[in-house]
Amino acid sequence: MLAMGLLTACSSSNDIESVREQPGQEQLGQADPKDEQEEQEPEAQEPDDEVVYMLPQTRAIELTQEQRAFAKKNNDFTFNFYRTLHASQQEKKSNVTSPLSVTYVMGMLNDGATGKTSEEITNVLGFGDGDKTALNAYCQAFITQAPLADPSVTLEMADIVAADDDVVFEDQYKKDMQDYYEAEVTSLDFADPASLDYLNGWCNEKSHGMIPEILDELSPEVKLVLMNAIYFKASWTEKFDEKDTKVETFTKADGTNVQVPMMKRNADILYNANDIFSSVCLPFGTGDRYLMYVLLPSEGKTVDDVINALTNDYWEQNRQGEPTCVKLSLPRFETDSDFKLNEIISQMGAPTMFDIDKAEFPNMSQNYKNLYVSLMKQKAAIEVSEEGAKASAVTVATMDLSMNLFDKTATFNANRPFVYLIQEWDTGAIFFIGTFQGD
Repeated sequence: MLAMGLLTACSSSNDIESVREQPGQEQLGQADPKDEQEEQEPEAQEPDDEVVYMLPQTRAIELTQEQRAFAKKNNDFTFNFYRTLHASQQEKKSNVTSPLSVTYVMGMLNDGATGKTSEEITNVLGFGDGDKTALNAYCQAFITQAPLADPSVTLEMADIVAADDDVVFEDQYKKDMQDYYEAEVTSLDFADPASLDYLNGWCNEKSHGMIPEILDELSPEVKLVLMNAIYFKASWTEKFDEKDTKVETFTKADGTNVQVPMMKRNADILYNANDIFSSVCLPFGTGDRYLMYVLLPSEGKTVDDVINALTNDYWEQNRQGEPTCVKLSLPRFETDSDFKLNEIISQMGAPTMFDIDKAEFPNMSQNYKNLYVSLMKQKAAIEVSEEGAKASAVTVATMDLSMNLFDKTATFNANRPFVYLIQEWDTGAIFFIGTFQGD
């Protein structure tokens, strides 16, 4: 509950008390004796009958000790993945990605993998020697519980495994996809253009239109398509006032200036500062589950310095801010990204799944054992405004048939490039991470 109610206009303790003592609140348990008789006359007026509790009820995401350890390691995957992705960009543009969505697709791949292919996947994701069931159960915990953590926040996660119509699924693989990933498991005629339309339509629907399509084509070699989609939409716990938004200067990494709409407010929020960055924590919904952190490089530091410093341990030590009255300026922005991930994941230590000669996926199909991942890509988008934020990511992997024979007080003015991430408070799981460069 650390962030709950902090995104408010800076107030004195007297102001807070005056809110608590508004008329009517004391009546819930402290009726005036002289009115007691009147209140008890009609049976319908009894307090137990009148009071309806309609306040949002947040829920903690329940993980085993092993799964909590996985969450920390998977956050290391998140930061390593984003570091590798960011370094691969020739031009430093704004970007956004969901490493968690990648985790889901790699988890579904791992369920059908064996040998070195599976070993690399689990190690890169941070699960070490964790078996298939452990990784699947971890993904299941989030897909079933995360959407319920805060009823005032919309969080949707969806999966699909589509096969060409001549592919016969292994029964256990199909069962795992449905039981652990709540996946739609279907067969389509990939030679029919309607199949591509169906898959892109699924992408458009699950992203609520933020990502209209994910695939350009289905080549004749494609036998399986695995997709994960994550959609997030939430209002700030306390919204920015649109009338306070001003067009101001944002200085890009190359020193050039652009004009951006800058949202403004004075707020009591969690603030932290160290020698690499200062950060603010902006709560969504009820304020105690989903949060957006904005990490502004310290004077003389860059976005690259921030990204290079991030590990789970470092982040855990530096995300715990203190309530501070902050004069806050934050751009209103929209960003979308499209990344091919084959090389990124290979660089991180899992190249075998993409190798036509060495990939091992014998547990997906009864009649096609020599499959490999021909393409992994992700599209993601985010919109941040006075109302709140919404973001979506869709990750896809296509699998082809190998043709070989082998199976305080502070000012936080985000007027230069910054890093941001959206995180669930209790487990620490990071759903989105990105950079805003002013474009």
